[in-house]
Amino acid sequence: MCANSVNKLKTQKHCAAFIIDESDKFDDNLCDGLSRVNLNIDIFGKELNLTIGFADVPVQICDIVPPAQAICDRIVKTAADQAQKSGWNIPCQKGCTCCRNPVPMSAPEALWLCREINLMPNNERKVLQRSIELARRKQNLACPFLSENSCMIYRSRPLACREHIVAGPNFCNASDNQNNQLLQLPVSILEAVIRLCGELEENTTEAIMLPAAIGWAQNSKDLLTKTYHMSELLNRLVDIIHQQSEKNCLSNLAVCY
Repeated sequence: MCANSVNKLKTQKHCAAFIIDESDKFDDNLCDGLSRVNLNIDIFGKELNLTIGFADVPVQICDIVPPAQAICDRIVKTAADQAQKSGWNIPCQKGCTCCRNPVPMSAPEALWLCREINLMPNNERKVLQRSIELARRKQNLACPFLSENSCMIYRSRPLACREHIVAGPNFCNASDNQNNQLLQLPVSILEAVIRLCGELEENTTEAIMLPAAIGWAQNSKDLLTKTYHMSELLNRLVDIIHQQSEKNCLSNLAVCY
């Protein structure tokens, strides 16, 4: 999948080109001139083998977000499929009240979202900015991007939202979730991005609550002055994900014994 075409937003997405697919389905013809990195992890007994082809060009720290989102989506889909095969229901759908919970974002995501909003058509941008400002003034930690129970930035929603999967028999309702539980993923891409940013950028806030993210990003433009090669960001992100997976496997073994 190419982030610029398949995962297209309402905004005009500008990012380094990348392609992600399962390794046995990866199209080498689409990857001419691109670097590659492989991600191989176990998701609830299912081996997920991904190949990511990418342009190894100078980028900013926030440019890791689109490939991180694509990796996250593949992991979440695999996890949900495996859970359903085991008899779990995934009741999440439009209108879920869990979307009204506080949402943390990593620093790169906040910078990316600020860029995305700035690229929106003027009328859409103003609607979002008013919603964000209203949430900030009210000190409301709920998501400011909900409109009529629908997410206004769904395709660019935070990693925390992507990783929030409810499993159980009931519709996602915060007032009636006794028989529902969150699906605990074996890895967290949000935590991986936070760790990556912490390693590369000193004195960076670990997580920012969504209503405050745009204001934080506007006051943190110094983080956009430093550049990296995409290989440095993506290879390290994949290493961190592998480490998470290995740690969780060891933890599960320790519980068994």
